[in-house]
Amino acid sequence: MAEVPAAEVPQAEKDELFCAYAAMILKDSELDISEDNINTLIKAAGGSIEPFFPMLFAKMCEGKDLDSMLKFGGGGGGPAAGGAAAAAPAAGGAAEKKEEKKVVE
Repeated sequence: MAEVPAAEVPQAEKDELFCAYAAMILKDSELDISEDNINTLIKAAGGSIEPFFPMLFAKMCEGKDLDSMLKFGGGGGGPAAGGAAAAAPAAGGAAEKKEEKKVVE
C-alpha cells in the first residue's frame, strides 16, 4: 500500500482491507472464512466496518482455491536487464528457425 495517512484512506477501502486481511488470517489459520469469523477478527482488531462487507467477502471466497491465489513468489518485478537478455536469444532462435525453414523449402 502506498504511503498514505490512515485518516486519508476512504472508509470503503478500509473496509475492504479489513476483510481481505481477516480472510487471509483465517485461511492461514485453517479456519472457515465465514461472515462471523471475519467480524470476530475485525472487532478483535478494534475495527468497525459496514455490515455487508464480511458477508460479501465470505461469499466471494466460498468454493475458491485460495491457496493458489495466496502463493508467494509468482509476481513480476524481475530485473529489466535479465528480461532483455532472455528475450534476445529467443528472438535469435526464431530467426534461425525461419532461416532453416527457408532452406527446407
